[in-house]
Amino acid sequence: MCNKQIDFRWRYQPCQSLDVQLMNYIQASRITGKTQMMLVAVRSFWLTHAVADYSDSEKEVQHIAQICVKALRKQAEEIVELARLEDTSLKFLTPDYSCSNSHDRVSHSNNNDYDDAGLSNFM
Repeated sequence: MCNKQIDFRWRYQPCQSLDVQLMNYIQASRITGKTQMMLVAVRSFWLTHAVADYSDSEKEVQHIAQICVKALRKQAEEIVELARLEDTSLKFLTPDYSCSNSHDRVSHSNNNDYDDAGLSNFM
């Protein structure tokens, strides 16, 4: 359900080769729609900033932050797996590093599913 709609337009014509490659990937993706793909990535980091800017509730900001950190951890896990990284400095991916409860920890996924359940309340 949408409380309030706004019109947001973004136009980008990349010239850096990696940005071109990224935009081509997003355009051609069959994983999910490009809007959904972009929103998952943007929300994961910037949603906590937006809520902190407009909310007077510390609990609300903390709740959103926990959801976003969970989504970011899931994304980081997928990147590590995709690139076959074995960097031990990626401690944030290990369950014992998490300061949240065990049920809030990221579960490992092998299916490249970008419809992140941790952000489903905001999609």
